[in-house]
Amino acid sequence: MTLKADIPEGSRFKGYKSFFVRDLILAAELVHYRRERWRTPQGKLITAPLPDGVACGFGRNLRRICLALHAQGQVTTPRLSEMLNSIGIEISKRQVLRLPTTRLDPFITEDSAVLHAGLVSAPFITVDDTGARHIRRNAYTTQIGGERFSIFRTGFSKSRLNFLSILEAGHQDYILNEEAMNWLRTQGAVEQAIVEKLVTRSTTIFADQVAFLEYLTG
Repeated sequence: MTLKADIPEGSRFKGYKSFFVRDLILAAELVHYRRERWRTPQGKLITAPLPDGVACGFGRNLRRICLALHAQGQVTTPRLSEMLNSIGIEISKRQVLRLPTTRLDPFITEDSAVLHAGLVSAPFITVDDTGARHIRRNAYTTQIGGERFSIFRTGFSKSRLNFLSILEAGHQDYILNEEAMNWLRTQGAVEQAIVEKLVTRSTTIFADQVAFLEYLTG
Protein backbone atom coordinates (compact mmCIF):
# COMPACT_ATOMS: atom_id res chain seq x y z
CA MET A 1 0.00 0.00 0.00
CA THR A 2 1.40 3.38 -1.02
CA LEU A 3 0.65 6.40 1.19
CA LYS A 4 0.63 9.91 -0.22
CA ALA A 5 2.37 12.74 1.62
CA ASP A 6 1.06 16.30 1.95
CA ILE A 7 4.00 18.24 0.49
CA PRO A 8 4.67 21.89 -0.31
CA GLU A 9 5.19 22.99 -3.90
CA GLY A 10 8.74 22.60 -5.22
CA SER A 11 9.56 19.46 -3.17
CA ARG A 12 11.65 16.69 -4.79
CA PHE A 13 10.65 13.01 -4.68
CA LYS A 14 13.18 10.94 -2.69
CA GLY A 15 11.71 7.45 -2.97
CA TYR A 16 9.83 5.55 -0.28
CA LYS A 17 10.29 4.68 3.38
CA SER A 18 8.90 1.27 4.32
CA PHE A 19 6.93 0.55 7.47
CA PHE A 20 5.62 -2.97 8.12
CA VAL A 21 2.49 -3.71 10.15
CA ARG A 22 1.52 -7.22 11.20
CA ASP A 23 -2.20 -7.76 11.54
CA LEU A 24 -4.81 -10.50 11.63
CA ILE A 25 -8.12 -10.60 9.77
CA LEU A 26 -10.96 -12.73 11.13
CA ALA A 27 -13.98 -12.69 8.85
CA ALA A 28 -16.73 -15.13 8.01
CA GLU A 29 -16.87 -16.33 4.41
CA LEU A 30 -19.55 -18.40 2.70
CA VAL A 31 -18.39 -20.19 -0.45
CA HIS A 32 -20.98 -21.52 -2.88
CA TYR A 33 -19.77 -24.50 -4.91
CA ARG A 34 -21.92 -25.19 -7.97
CA ARG A 35 -21.14 -28.81 -8.68
CA GLU A 36 -21.85 -30.04 -12.18
CA ARG A 37 -24.10 -33.06 -12.47
CA TRP A 38 -24.12 -35.34 -15.48
CA ARG A 39 -26.09 -38.44 -16.34
CA THR A 40 -24.22 -40.98 -18.43
CA PRO A 41 -25.80 -42.94 -21.29
CA GLN A 42 -25.90 -45.88 -18.88
CA GLY A 43 -28.04 -43.87 -16.45
CA LYS A 44 -25.34 -43.24 -13.83
CA LEU A 45 -25.39 -39.79 -12.18
CA ILE A 46 -21.95 -38.14 -11.81
CA THR A 47 -21.42 -35.10 -9.57
CA ALA A 48 -18.25 -32.99 -9.60
CA PRO A 49 -16.14 -33.66 -6.48
CA LEU A 50 -15.53 -31.05 -3.81
CA PRO A 51 -12.03 -29.55 -3.39
CA ASP A 52 -9.61 -31.34 -1.07
CA GLY A 53 -10.30 -30.58 2.58
CA VAL A 54 -13.96 -29.67 2.05
CA ALA A 55 -16.34 -32.35 3.26
CA CYS A 56 -18.58 -31.34 6.15
CA GLY A 57 -19.76 -27.84 5.30
CA PHE A 58 -16.80 -26.13 6.98
CA GLY A 59 -13.60 -25.08 5.23
CA ARG A 60 -9.95 -25.88 5.86
CA ASN A 61 -9.10 -22.49 7.37
CA LEU A 62 -11.89 -22.79 9.93
CA ARG A 63 -10.64 -26.22 10.92
CA ARG A 64 -7.07 -24.92 11.19
CA ILE A 65 -7.98 -22.17 13.62
CA CYS A 66 -10.10 -24.56 15.71
CA LEU A 67 -7.20 -27.01 15.91
CA ALA A 68 -4.72 -24.26 16.82
CA LEU A 69 -6.88 -22.57 19.44
CA HIS A 70 -8.07 -25.84 21.00
CA ALA A 71 -4.73 -27.70 21.05
CA GLN A 72 -2.22 -24.88 21.47
CA GLY A 73 -4.35 -22.18 23.04
CA GLN A 74 -6.31 -24.51 25.35
CA VAL A 75 -9.56 -22.81 24.31
CA THR A 76 -12.61 -24.82 25.34
CA THR A 77 -15.33 -25.90 22.92
CA PRO A 78 -17.99 -23.52 24.35
CA ARG A 79 -15.64 -20.54 24.04
CA LEU A 80 -14.65 -21.52 20.51
CA SER A 81 -18.31 -21.76 19.53
CA GLU A 82 -19.08 -18.39 21.10
CA MET A 83 -16.13 -16.71 19.37
CA LEU A 84 -16.95 -18.12 15.93
CA ASN A 85 -20.61 -17.18 16.18
CA SER A 86 -19.64 -13.65 17.24
CA ILE A 87 -17.81 -13.11 13.92
CA GLY A 88 -20.68 -14.47 11.84
CA ILE A 89 -20.06 -18.23 11.54
CA GLU A 90 -23.13 -20.21 12.52
CA ILE A 91 -21.77 -23.30 14.23
CA SER A 92 -22.88 -25.33 17.24
CA LYS A 93 -20.75 -26.65 20.09
CA ARG A 94 -21.12 -30.19 18.77
CA GLN A 95 -19.92 -29.13 15.32
CA VAL A 96 -16.94 -27.30 16.86
CA LEU A 97 -16.06 -30.45 18.79
CA ARG A 98 -16.08 -32.55 15.63
CA LEU A 99 -13.64 -30.30 13.74
CA PRO A 100 -10.52 -31.11 15.84
CA THR A 101 -11.49 -34.71 16.64
CA THR A 102 -12.54 -36.25 13.30
CA ARG A 103 -10.75 -37.00 10.01
CA LEU A 104 -7.37 -37.15 11.74
CA ASP A 105 -5.70 -39.71 9.43
CA PRO A 106 -3.38 -37.13 7.77
CA PHE A 107 -2.18 -35.97 11.20
CA ILE A 108 -1.58 -39.55 12.36
CA THR A 109 0.42 -40.28 9.21
CA GLU A 110 2.49 -37.12 9.66
CA ASP A 111 3.06 -37.88 13.35
CA SER A 112 4.38 -41.38 12.54
CA ALA A 113 6.63 -39.92 9.83
CA VAL A 114 8.08 -37.41 12.32
CA LEU A 115 8.85 -40.18 14.80
CA HIS A 116 10.48 -42.37 12.15
CA ALA A 117 12.58 -39.49 10.78
CA GLY A 118 13.65 -38.53 14.29
CA LEU A 119 14.67 -42.05 15.26
CA VAL A 120 16.81 -42.61 12.17
CA SER A 121 18.49 -39.19 12.21
CA ALA A 122 18.89 -38.16 15.86
CA PRO A 123 22.33 -38.76 17.44
CA PHE A 124 20.52 -39.65 20.68
CA ILE A 125 16.98 -39.96 22.00
CA THR A 126 15.46 -39.34 25.41
CA VAL A 127 12.63 -41.40 26.87
CA ASP A 128 10.32 -40.76 29.81
CA ASP A 129 6.86 -41.76 30.95
CA THR A 130 4.38 -40.53 33.51
CA GLY A 131 1.00 -41.53 34.84
CA ALA A 132 -2.04 -39.88 33.28
CA ARG A 133 -5.81 -40.18 33.43
CA HIS A 134 -7.49 -41.05 30.14
CA ILE A 135 -11.19 -41.86 29.63
CA ARG A 136 -11.57 -42.05 33.41
CA ARG A 137 -8.89 -44.75 33.63
CA ASN A 138 -5.30 -44.82 34.81
CA ALA A 139 -3.01 -44.60 31.79
CA TYR A 140 0.59 -43.79 30.92
CA THR A 141 2.02 -41.12 28.65
CA THR A 142 5.36 -41.98 27.02
CA GLN A 143 7.62 -39.24 25.66
CA ILE A 144 10.30 -39.93 23.06
CA GLY A 145 12.41 -37.07 21.75
CA GLY A 146 15.70 -35.79 20.46
CA GLU A 147 17.30 -32.52 19.44
CA ARG A 148 14.67 -31.73 16.80
CA PHE A 149 11.60 -33.81 17.56
CA SER A 150 9.36 -34.91 20.39
CA ILE A 151 6.35 -37.22 20.38
CA PHE A 152 3.90 -38.32 23.06
CA ARG A 153 1.87 -41.53 23.23
CA THR A 154 -0.81 -42.31 25.81
CA GLY A 155 -1.94 -45.87 26.50
CA PHE A 156 -2.98 -48.23 29.25
CA SER A 157 0.29 -50.15 29.42
CA LYS A 158 3.92 -49.23 30.09
CA SER A 159 5.26 -52.68 29.31
CA ARG A 160 8.37 -53.31 27.25
CA LEU A 161 6.24 -54.60 24.37
CA ASN A 162 4.18 -51.41 24.39
CA PHE A 163 7.35 -49.31 24.27
CA LEU A 164 8.71 -51.35 21.37
CA SER A 165 5.43 -50.91 19.50
CA ILE A 166 5.83 -47.12 19.87
CA LEU A 167 9.35 -47.30 18.45
CA GLU A 168 7.98 -49.08 15.38
CA ALA A 169 6.54 -45.70 14.31
CA GLY A 170 3.64 -47.27 12.46
CA HIS A 171 5.68 -50.05 10.86
CA GLN A 172 4.35 -53.55 11.55
CA ASP A 173 6.90 -55.74 9.78
CA TYR A 174 9.06 -58.32 11.57
CA ILE A 175 12.63 -58.98 10.41
CA LEU A 176 14.75 -62.03 11.16
CA ASN A 177 18.44 -61.54 10.41
CA GLU A 178 21.81 -62.48 11.88
CA GLU A 179 21.73 -59.59 14.35
CA ALA A 180 18.36 -60.71 15.70
CA MET A 181 19.54 -64.30 16.02
CA ASN A 182 22.69 -63.27 17.90
CA TRP A 183 20.54 -61.32 20.36
CA LEU A 184 18.22 -64.30 20.89
CA ARG A 185 21.16 -66.60 21.61
CA THR A 186 22.34 -64.30 24.39
CA GLN A 187 18.93 -64.45 26.11
CA GLY A 188 19.00 -67.39 28.48
CA ALA A 189 15.20 -67.38 28.85
CA VAL A 190 14.59 -68.23 25.18
CA GLU A 191 14.13 -71.96 24.59
CA GLN A 192 16.60 -73.55 22.20
CA ALA A 193 13.75 -75.08 20.20
CA ILE A 194 12.39 -71.61 19.48
CA VAL A 195 15.82 -70.34 18.46
CA GLU A 196 16.27 -73.27 16.07
CA LYS A 197 12.82 -72.61 14.63
CA LEU A 198 13.78 -69.03 13.86
CA VAL A 199 17.15 -69.77 12.27
CA THR A 200 17.17 -68.69 8.62
CA ARG A 201 19.92 -68.71 6.02
CA SER A 202 19.05 -65.20 4.85
CA THR A 203 17.15 -62.17 6.09
CA THR A 204 13.43 -62.93 6.33
CA ILE A 205 10.79 -60.21 6.45
CA PHE A 206 7.22 -60.74 7.67
CA ALA A 207 4.53 -58.21 6.79
CA ASP A 208 3.01 -58.10 10.29
CA GLN A 209 2.63 -59.98 13.56
CA VAL A 210 0.03 -62.34 12.11
CA ALA A 211 2.44 -63.50 9.40
CA PHE A 212 5.21 -63.92 11.97
CA LEU A 213 3.03 -66.01 14.30
CA GLU A 214 1.89 -68.16 11.39
CA TYR A 215 5.54 -68.82 10.62
CA LEU A 216 6.18 -69.85 14.23
CA THR A 217 3.23 -72.23 14.33
CA GLY A 218 3.68 -73.57 10.81
